Amino acid sequence: MAVGKHTQGAKRDRSNENFKKKWSTLKKNGLNIHQTYDAEVYICIRRRGEKYEFKSTEKALPLSDEEKNESFLLPVLVTAADAANERINLKSFYIRNRTKAEE
Repeated sequence: MAVGKHTQGAKRDRSNENFKKKWSTLKKNGLNIHQTYDAEVYICIRRRGEKYEFKSTEKALPLSDEEKNESFLLPVLVTAADAANERINLKSFYIRNRTKAEE
């Protein structure tokens, strides 16, 4: 066997491990937001037929539509597309400002 040569097989699927890490981080961040800002936090993820939920308190969300309308102002809804567009807009904003500063 030659020194320094490695056989490259197919990489194993680490998506479950990576998901568990992200889920753990999301729960910790939810708890941090709850404790720091006295906010009720509810996180729900559905993946491959399983449902993962985090509730900062027993009375935390999800609320029925009626409860939402009675209790809160209009919700701030953000989709994945909204978040992606926000990143793109921020990036172009910084590029424009950096270009102006260089002029």
